[in-house]
Amino acid sequence: MNIRFAAFLAAIAAAAVSTADALPRVHPGVHRTLRQQGFVNLIVILADTTESTLESIQESEYATRTDRINALKSKLEAGNKKASLEVEAALAKEVSGAFGSYKNFWISNQLFIDSASFDLVEKLAGLSSVAEIREERSFPVFKPILEAEDTNELVGQEWGVKKIGAPKVWADGNIGQGVVVGTIDTGVLGTHEALKRNFLGAYGWFDPEAKKPEPYDGNGHGTHTMGTIVGVKGVGVAPGAKWLACKGCRTEDCPESDLLDCAQFILCPTLTDGSASDCSKAPQVVSNSWGGGQSDNWYKPAVDAWIKAGIVPVFAQGNEGPACTTASSPGDYPNVIGVGATTSVDKLASFSSKGPTVNGRRKPDISAPGQSVRSSWNSADNGYRSISGTSMATPHVAGAVALLLSAQPDLAIDEIKVALYTTTDQVGLGSTNYTCGGTSDKNWPNNQFGHGRLNVFNAYEGFRPAA
Repeated sequence: MNIRFAAFLAAIAAAAVSTADALPRVHPGVHRTLRQQGFVNLIVILADTTESTLESIQESEYATRTDRINALKSKLEAGNKKASLEVEAALAKEVSGAFGSYKNFWISNQLFIDSASFDLVEKLAGLSSVAEIREERSFPVFKPILEAEDTNELVGQEWGVKKIGAPKVWADGNIGQGVVVGTIDTGVLGTHEALKRNFLGAYGWFDPEAKKPEPYDGNGHGTHTMGTIVGVKGVGVAPGAKWLACKGCRTEDCPESDLLDCAQFILCPTLTDGSASDCSKAPQVVSNSWGGGQSDNWYKPAVDAWIKAGIVPVFAQGNEGPACTTASSPGDYPNVIGVGATTSVDKLASFSSKGPTVNGRRKPDISAPGQSVRSSWNSADNGYRSISGTSMATPHVAGAVALLLSAQPDLAIDEIKVALYTTTDQVGLGSTNYTCGGTSDKNWPNNQFGHGRLNVFNAYEGFRPAA
């Protein structure tokens, strides 16, 4: 280890026990990777947060949702420009080779720096505008349990779609029309027969990594989840809704920088090259079947911005069951809808993560069909597959939100939560024999099923237009 590097590590160690005005916290992983390969991909968290900006946005001050989101984006960008001035000035002074590239995320006041050198890390650690420096992480797509591809002809509606009562809502003329649903996932096979007709089109696709102009999916996970939300041919809950997607996840995992890029795209979509943003295209609900860690608030600024924009965040709880206290982030955030998974006979799926969170909050919030769910697959334009996971349960809830918003477009997020949580099916749900957080399955809500199993028709009854 060279003398400068040793001195740098000593300075960081001293900072850990020094005052709050000392050097920012540099995570040990940064040092480790620098020692191993000489460079590191960084996430730099700025000292100025977005909280005051979000608090300054009051819905009542804006005539339309688009006006509100435009104002929110403008204020976030202005705040970020001020907060990142010192860091960007330092980056501009760096010689070639100090880093590869960087991206400044206005939605969260975080920067991604590719291939940062030891010298650059040392300089950033001395800036008062920097709160934290850590290595970029990747979070998994919640790995589903795969079954064989299904070549049987689709007949009627899939069991999960029927179980939650979606066809009864359709019978009233509501198939989710007028609503746009977003996903952050492995992509979508845009030419799939179940999905091609309700793709949003322009402003409906963003690929942070490869910038490919047409929706694609090298995994299948994202095509499956999108099918359950809006697919036709009986696989989707809201087949009349439009969809847009951001490819925040690669084949197996989701890098933080891509997920932050997608967070911005969801709030204010752009064209496929990242230009010409148009906040009027923002979805009303976003489905997320990825995550990792527990009580990890790194994505909270993005989620808080979505909520301020009126975008309903729905997250999978994770597949780490059957043990208690296995709920993953961001699904364990208090302001998102965290979703567990049930079987076709209304038992909790054995893999479904349970609460309470490590901070003692109840999770999941609600459960939905997630075992042996058949939906669109990326193998062919007419490919289908049955797979299992809370990833499959989550899009049922996102589709249900779309149906409610189609009936009442002005519903607030809290009103949607109340509608979903107070109308669940509870009677007949099979016991898990767990009392996570001291609450058994006989008491509602609990840390196994949440408030119960989703019943969108019951929820819709409260907002049903008069005959």
